Amino acid sequence: MMRRIAAIARAEWIHNLRDPRSLFVIVALPVLLLLVYGYGINFDLDHIPFAVHDLDGSDTSRDVINQFRQNRYFDLIEVIRDRARIQDLLDRGAVTFVMVIPPGMERELGAGRGAEVQVVLDGADVTRANVAVAYVEGALLDWSAEYSARFARAAGVSLSPAFTVHPTVLYNPGLESTKFIVPGLIAILLSILAGLLTSTCIVREREWGSFETLVTSPAQAPEILVGKMIPYVGIAFADVLLSIATGRLVFGVSPAGSIPLLLAASVLYLVASLSMGLLFSVIAPTQRLAILMATLATLLPAVLLSGFSFPIASMPKALQIASNLVPATHFLIVIRGIYLKAAPFAVLRRSLLILLVFTLAIVTLAAKRFRKQL
Repeated sequence: MMRRIAAIARAEWIHNLRDPRSLFVIVALPVLLLLVYGYGINFDLDHIPFAVHDLDGSDTSRDVINQFRQNRYFDLIEVIRDRARIQDLLDRGAVTFVMVIPPGMERELGAGRGAEVQVVLDGADVTRANVAVAYVEGALLDWSAEYSARFARAAGVSLSPAFTVHPTVLYNPGLESTKFIVPGLIAILLSILAGLLTSTCIVREREWGSFETLVTSPAQAPEILVGKMIPYVGIAFADVLLSIATGRLVFGVSPAGSIPLLLAASVLYLVASLSMGLLFSVIAPTQRLAILMATLATLLPAVLLSGFSFPIASMPKALQIASNLVPATHFLIVIRGIYLKAAPFAVLRRSLLILLVFTLAIVTLAAKRFRKQL
């Protein structure tokens, strides 16, 4: 049996070597995509452009504005004089928000009363607007605490805050989105690549007329499928190593946990994705349809349902259930756990077990659908 599997694997490997340019693209493509998307996707917001409409014109309002000027998260674009200018700036996308300081703010604060600062936001980009609101609220709270302390000292009163928050951020102390995105990108790109690699293995033989050779060979159906898959496991595993190296050398993102565990989990994930491509290759009548099916079955679920783009907990209940059927969902838990939390096998055991069950189910289904007949 092993000799028959090895012979089929060797034939598939020779087929790939006959087209070295395609082989180079297959190996290099994930690295190139990782570079493009790694630089292109960034959830960190720095230098948020904003404008100020200061209706108070006092020392206190200028102090608030200086607080924002000195903050690295904000870039003051303009101090406007006419309220109509607010709409113009937001319409053109020149600023993310405009802060309107009300008249009499210094007087109200001096009398011990509160003052409301209006923040007019560009809500077209919901994510950016939500992050900007959080940053603005944090900056205003910092200024408010500092102002209250100054006010109390001037009045000769010792004022201690009711409580002080000391955030302790584990796993990603700098809250850098790159450390979260790069492992996720590796999982998504490998899922798509692996599904496409094997999507033409069987249907290609039918279209080229070489399927008769497979039919008349002594190899059984499972042996043919395994033999076809083996070369692509090696190619896809090379992509895993290159992706990990690229993440470390280019983005400075390295696995905090066990690398052997990461590689073992990657092989399991690759076999699951390759099996899916193999299944489409068995059931599709043409290579074009097989590639289309593999693309739709790997790209969309991996990007939209795995938790890479949107939190699964925020999805409707039906989509949360459907996300469990996507291998990328479980591998994302594993790869992010190893990269960010140095999670051991015991913590990741459930996700790895689901991946194993998924792999066995797809391989079995592909073997049952494959027929050695013309």
